[in-house]
Amino acid sequence: MPSTHIERADSGLSWETDLHGIRRLPHRMAAFIVTMHPVIWGGFFIVLPLAVLGSMTVFGSRAAIAYVIVCACLWLMVWFSSAGFKTNRYRLNSEKHTVTIRPEFDDPETTQFAAATGTDERTIGLDTVDALQLIPLGPIVAARLRYRSATVTKPEGILIPRGQVREIAGGFRSCGVSVPELTPGDRPTPERRPLRAAARIATTPILIGVLPVYVVQVRLGIEVWPFLFGFVLVTWVVIVRHFSVRFGIRPEGARVRDWLLRWAIDLVVAALGLAVALGLLVLAGSI
Repeated sequence: MPSTHIERADSGLSWETDLHGIRRLPHRMAAFIVTMHPVIWGGFFIVLPLAVLGSMTVFGSRAAIAYVIVCACLWLMVWFSSAGFKTNRYRLNSEKHTVTIRPEFDDPETTQFAAATGTDERTIGLDTVDALQLIPLGPIVAARLRYRSATVTKPEGILIPRGQVREIAGGFRSCGVSVPELTPGDRPTPERRPLRAAARIATTPILIGVLPVYVVQVRLGIEVWPFLFGFVLVTWVVIVRHFSVRFGIRPEGARVRDWLLRWAIDLVVAALGLAVALGLLVLAGSI
C-alpha cells in the first residue's frame, strides 16, 4: 500500500500521498492520463499520431517510421510526467479557499528544475475551480480539477488517499467546488462511475503501443524494432537512475561537475548492463 497521511488544522486539511517505486508506476501513469484535459489528451494521443501516420501519402514509409517514434516519445512523456505524482503534500485552506501542492522529487536535477520554474510549490485559488472529478485508482483517488475558464498553466489534477476521500471532498465543497456524491462505506467511490476516464486508461496503451506496432510491423511489413532501440536505451538509463538514487550511489551537489558526474555514472552502468544483456542474447542464440 502507498503511504498516506492526513492532518486536520484549524483552517483546513493537510494530506500526503506517496507512490514511489516501480510497483506504483502504473498508478502514477494512470493518474497522469486521467487528469489530462480531454482536448490535450485527444490532441496528443489521437490527432498527433494519426496525423503523422496519414502523412504516408506524401512521405511514404518514412512517415510510418516517424509514427512509431512519435508513439515511443509519447510513452516517455507519460512516464516522465507521471513522476510528478510520486510524493506530494497538499494543504486545503478553507479560509483562503486555496489548495497548495508541494511535490518532492528524488533526484537533484528535477528538484533544481522545479525550483527554477516555480513548480516546487503551487497554490490554486479554488474560486477558479468549478468542479472536481474523482477517479478511483486502487489505493488512491485521482481528482481532476475542472476550471471555470480554460488554462494551460495550472495543475490539472491532485491525488487523494482512498480512505480520506469523504473528508477531503467535504473540504472542497465548503469552498464552493462541486464534488460528485459518494457511496457509503469506508472506501467511498463516486456514485456515477467515471467511464470516460476508465476508457482513456484502457485506450491509451492501445493507441500508442499496440496500434503502431500492428500497423507498421504487421500491415505494412516494416521492421520497427531497430527504431525502438533508442526508446529501450532511454528506458534502461531511467531505470538505472532510479536504482542509483535509491541506493545512494549518486553524488550530491548542484555544480555542473556534479551533474556531469551523476550522468556519467548512470551512462556507464547502463552501458555495462546493455553489454551484458546483448552478450547473453548472443550466447543464447549460438547455443
